[in-house]
Order: sequence, then structure tokens, then C-alpha cells
Amino acid sequence: IEMYQTLYMWEEAIGVAEARGHPDTADMRSSYTQYLLDSGQEEKAGALKERSGDFVAAINLYIKAGMPARAARLATERSLGGSSLLDGIATALAAAGMHDKAGEFYERLDQPQRALDSYSRGHAYRRAVELARRCFPAQVVRLEEAWGDWLVSGKQVDTAIAHYIEANAHTKAIEAALSSRQWAKAGQLVDAVGPDVGR
Repeated sequence: IEMYQTLYMWEEAIGVAEARGHPDTADMRSSYTQYLLDSGQEEKAGALKERSGDFVAAINLYIKAGMPARAARLATERSLGGSSLLDGIATALAAAGMHDKAGEFYERLDQPQRALDSYSRGHAYRRAVELARRCFPAQVVRLEEAWGDWLVSGKQVDTAIAHYIEANAHTKAIEAALSSRQWAKAGQLVDAVGPDVGR
């Protein structure tokens, strides 16, 4: 143990202490955790807390380390509750720009509206539409149109046509077909919607 401590191999020293039932194991672990926190190694400190079974502290350290996906994984694996803890994880996921992961996390927590909002913010429209079909059928049309708008903004105009058709946004579908030079498709859409929209 002393040799490992001299070489700054704290985890190995703690491992030997745990294997032999050393009376100072808890003190060694807390000293090492404090060292990790003082040196800004929250991820390692979180992993140490996770191994020792202190999952809430591990989650908080993962969030502090900027690893909200790892915190979310641990919370769902261990079925940890507490609304403030779970909200902290979801907020950290959203702040890190991981809106699709935040949506997935909210789905696991059985909060479909928050999941749908997160999917929409992260432009994960496929997941948003699937969730809306299950829980919020009235919102499917709006999401399909938003998906089409997002595809058009990303220069994927030909892919957007199908989503505009699903959303009954016939004018946008025709415009998308024209801008992607799909003349036959535009003609079919004009025939389907009637002469006023076609004109």
C-alpha cells in the first residue's frame, strides 16, 4: 500500500487495502476523492463514487465534470429517483446540446411532453413524431411540417416533400418539389390539391 501511495497509484493502493480488509480503507478512499476534487478530476472521482456505491454523489460529479450522458445512464441503470436530481441531469443534457439524449431520458422517466419538447429543440424529428403518434396524435401534423422546414433549411428539399405531404402543407410541398426540380411530382401535387392552390 505504501509503495503504491509513493507512486501515486491510489486506486491500486485502495484495491489492496479493500482486499485485505485494512482498517484505513475508508480514510484512504476519502483522501483520494478529495485529491481528485482538488485537482479538478471530477470524472475520476465520480467513477470512484460509483464503484463504492454512492450513486447520487457519482451523478453529481459526472454532471460537474460535463458528462451528463454518463450521469443519465447511471440514473436509469440504478432506477434512481428524486425530481431535483433527475431535473439536474436533464438540464445538464440540454445545456450540453444533447437534446435527443434529454428527450430519451425524459421518455424513460415517463414524461412524454418534456421528451417531445427536447426532441423538437434538438431537431430529432423522427423520435418526436414517433412519440407524438403514441402520446400526442394532434401534434403529428405540426411536427411533420417543422421537420420539412428543418430539412429545407438544411438544403434537403427533396426529402422535405414527403413530410410536407404528411402535414397537409400542400403549398410548401409543391414549392419544395419545384425547387428540387421534380417537375412531375409538382404536377401530381398540383392535380391533387385543385386549381386554386395550383394556380
